[in-house]
Amino acid sequence: MKRFGLLAILILMLARPALAADPDTSAFASIPVQAQGRVKPVDTFARESVFLITGKERFEQRDPVAWILTWMADAEAARKAPLVDVSHRRVREALGLADDARRVSAASLLENPKFVELARGAMQKRQQDQDLDETEKQIERLVSRVNLLEGIATGESLTIVPSSEKGASWTPIATTTDQDLAEHMKAVLSSWHGNDAAGFASASTALKQALAAMPGAPAAADIQRELEYNRLHPFGKAWMIYIAAFLVLLASGVIPGATRGAHSNPLYWLAVAMVVGGLILHAYGFFLRCNIAGRAPVTNMYESVIWVSFGATVIALVIELAYRTRTILLAATAAAVLCLVLADNTPSVLDPAINPLTPVLRSNFWLTIHVLTITLSYAAFMVALGEGHVALWNYAFHPDRRPFLKSLHNQMYRAMQVGVLLLAAGTILGGVWANYSWGRFWGWDPKEVWALIALLGYLALLHGRFAGWLKDFGLAVGAVVAFLGVLMAWYGVNFVLGAGLHSYGFGDGGQQYVAMVIGADLAFVGLMAWIRKRNLR
Repeated sequence: MKRFGLLAILILMLARPALAADPDTSAFASIPVQAQGRVKPVDTFARESVFLITGKERFEQRDPVAWILTWMADAEAARKAPLVDVSHRRVREALGLADDARRVSAASLLENPKFVELARGAMQKRQQDQDLDETEKQIERLVSRVNLLEGIATGESLTIVPSSEKGASWTPIATTTDQDLAEHMKAVLSSWHGNDAAGFASASTALKQALAAMPGAPAAADIQRELEYNRLHPFGKAWMIYIAAFLVLLASGVIPGATRGAHSNPLYWLAVAMVVGGLILHAYGFFLRCNIAGRAPVTNMYESVIWVSFGATVIALVIELAYRTRTILLAATAAAVLCLVLADNTPSVLDPAINPLTPVLRSNFWLTIHVLTITLSYAAFMVALGEGHVALWNYAFHPDRRPFLKSLHNQMYRAMQVGVLLLAAGTILGGVWANYSWGRFWGWDPKEVWALIALLGYLALLHGRFAGWLKDFGLAVGAVVAFLGVLMAWYGVNFVLGAGLHSYGFGDGGQQYVAMVIGADLAFVGLMAWIRKRNLR
C-alpha cells in the first residue's frame, strides 16, 4: 500500500496540466528569429516574450507560440486584452489601479496620464544618467512590456528574415520586401485566425522552407538543439528524479544512520541509481545549454543555481561512496531539489533566458575556470550545510547516536575542506582574471570582499576544529551559520547591494523570502542548541 502511495505521488509530480487545444505550432515554432542579440527558434522567443508581457510562460495554460500567433492575427484585440503584467504593488498604486488589477490592457496604459508621465520621467532620468528608484525601474519594465506586445502584434519584433551579411541585423517579417515571404506569412495568420489547422500547417511549412533557403539562414541542427532543450526541460525533470531519490532514501531507513551492512538494502542502491540518473539528465541539460550559448552556463544567477545543485550532488555522491552513511546523499538531494525548484519556478528572479555575454565575460577560459571553481565551492559548502542541519537535529533529539554523529562530522569536515580549497583557488583565479580584465589583481570590490569573508569564515571553522577549540556540536553550528557568508557573496552582493564591477550578475527580487529563510534557519539553530542544553542538564 505504501509503495502504491509513493507511485501515486511520483505520477502527480510528473503530470503537467493540459494545454488549450490549438493547431499544431511545431513548424512555426522551429523558425529561427533574431532577438535579444542572438538567433533562436520562435519557440524560445515566444516563451520569453509571453513571460515578459504576462508574467507567465504558459499564460492561461496555452502554448506561448499560440499566443504570439493570436496577437499577430488580431493586433487590435491584443492591444485591448488584459495581458500586461502589473503585479508590482507600488506600480499599481502609482498608476491608480485597483489592487486586484494584476493585468491590464496596453491600450488602457497608453490612455493613463499617470503612466505616460512616469514613463517620460524615467526615460529623462535614464538619458541624464541619474539613478532610478524602484518604482521608476518597474515603470521602465512596464514600458518594455507594452512595446514588446505592440512589436509582436504588428510583426515588427518578429525578425525572421535572415541577412546574407554575417553579424548584420535581420529584417522583421512586417517590413520585408520579399513578396513571397509576405504572402506566406499572410497565409499563416489568416489560417490561424480562421482555425484552419491543415491550412496553418501547410502555410507554416512553406514559410519555414522559404526562410531556410535564404542566404544567411542558420543551420537547422542548431535550432533543433534549442528546441530539444526547451521541450525536454532537463532541470525541471532532474529535480523530480532527485526528490524521488530523497523519498527512497528515507524509505531505506537513512535517518538512524545504519551500519555498512544496511547497504545491502536494495532501496539504498535504487536511490543511488536514481541520483546517478538525475545527474546524467542534469549534465545533459548543461551540455545542451552550453552548445546553445557557446559558453559555460555560469553568467547569471539562474545558471549558477543549477550548477551549484549539480556540484553539490556530485560532491555528495563521491563522499557517500567513500563513507557509506547515506545522510550526505539525503542532504545533497534535498539541497538540489530546493535549488532546482527555485530555478524552475521563479523566472522573475532567476531569469533562465540565454543571453549574449557582456564584453568583460568574453574570455571563455577565465570565465570557465574562475566562476566554475567559485560556484563549486558553494556546492561543497551547501553539502556541509545540509549535514549540519541533520547533525543539529540529532544532537537535539537523538544524542545517543554517537557513531552516527561522528560519521556526520567526518563528512561535514571533508565537505568544508573541499569548499575551502575550491573557494581559495577560485578567489585567486578571480584576481588573475581581474588583472587581465581591469588591470588590477584586487580592488576591494564587494564581490571580492564577501568571497574573502566567506573564505575566512570557513578557514576559522577548520582551524578551530583542528586545534581542538571547536567541538563537534560547534562545527555543526558553524556549518549552518558560516553559509550566510556564502549566501551574501552569492546572492546578497548581486541582489541586495547591487554595487561593484560585477554588475553583469545583478538582479532583483526575492529579498524578503531570503530574509525569512535566514531568520528561520537561525531560529532552528537556536532552538536545537536550547533543546540540547536542556537535555544535558
